[in-house]
Amino acid sequence: MKKAGFVIVSLLLVACSKEVPQKQELPRPVKYQEASLMGGELGRTFSGSAKAGVQTEMSFKVAGTIEKVNVKIGQRIKRGYLIAVLDPSDYLIDYEEADASVKNADAQEKKAKSNYQRVSILYENQNASLAEYEAAKAEFESAKANEKAAKQKRKLAQSQLDYTKLYAPVSGIVNNVYVEENENVIRGGSIITLASGDNIEVSAGIPEQYIAGIDINQTATVKFPSLPAQDFEGVISEVSYALSDETAVYPVTVKLINPSAAIRPGMAANVSIGLAKGSNEPSLMVSASAVGEDQNGNFVFVLEPDQGETYIARKRTVKIGQLTSEGFEVDSGLEEKELVAVAGLQTLLDGMKVSLF
Repeated sequence: MKKAGFVIVSLLLVACSKEVPQKQELPRPVKYQEASLMGGELGRTFSGSAKAGVQTEMSFKVAGTIEKVNVKIGQRIKRGYLIAVLDPSDYLIDYEEADASVKNADAQEKKAKSNYQRVSILYENQNASLAEYEAAKAEFESAKANEKAAKQKRKLAQSQLDYTKLYAPVSGIVNNVYVEENENVIRGGSIITLASGDNIEVSAGIPEQYIAGIDINQTATVKFPSLPAQDFEGVISEVSYALSDETAVYPVTVKLINPSAAIRPGMAANVSIGLAKGSNEPSLMVSASAVGEDQNGNFVFVLEPDQGETYIARKRTVKIGQLTSEGFEVDSGLEEKELVAVAGLQTLLDGMKVSLF
């Protein structure tokens, strides 16, 4: 029994003396990107809304009471269409009085003219004095002036009467109707908004820090959330040089090159514009997902070649610039063509072996 026990102990000692093989850890696969230089233009997206090429606030040139409104919101009307009518009673009275004044002035002018002609003949024949001739001439000149003034007043009264009818100056679509029948309106008060023109435009507000990088004829890309399947190309046609009083941004107008019939005034839009930088030199760019942040600031994991197909992930602090549509600008801490991890930064450790995929 002692011999058997000795054999078992010996076998255990031999087994324990053998080295247990260590499990080899495989490099962690990571997605990567090469830091690269990109041109000196930054992309920005701004909120805006669609509008017709021409939007006209229609109004009467005279005050009065609305007698009739002939349009509704969304109605398509043609040039010359009668939009609304004011009660013409007061203006008709003014016209009739002015017309009567013209007739009276015309009669006085004819009488003065006839007398002037008669006195002129007598004066030529020395049968009338110079004083009589000059008096007849002055009376005739005064009558002509009175007739001219009366006709001007009648013309004005006629215009006032005509202004009680509001016609469409162009064909278009009624966007808004602001009045109802029997409502009193002032001169110049909005009656309707008429959208016209075949060209659809988009109005966007540009913050102060970006307006210097935007110019007329610059291209832009417009997307409508309500029309997600299509992008629209546009050209900047107007750039305001003053802040909007309501929103404290600079209004910019983008004219669409390839508009669609599905776009309607008022639709929300996103306008993407390339903004010129202060320098034309390209910037070193990396994907936004390649940049992390900790208590020491921003960092990236640079992938340095190791052996074979493996790499070493090195955590490196970087100084970043603006965020663009291509990613972050890197001002320092990284060189062109260096490889950086672009996913799973929270699982990487400084000095960890990785493989690329």
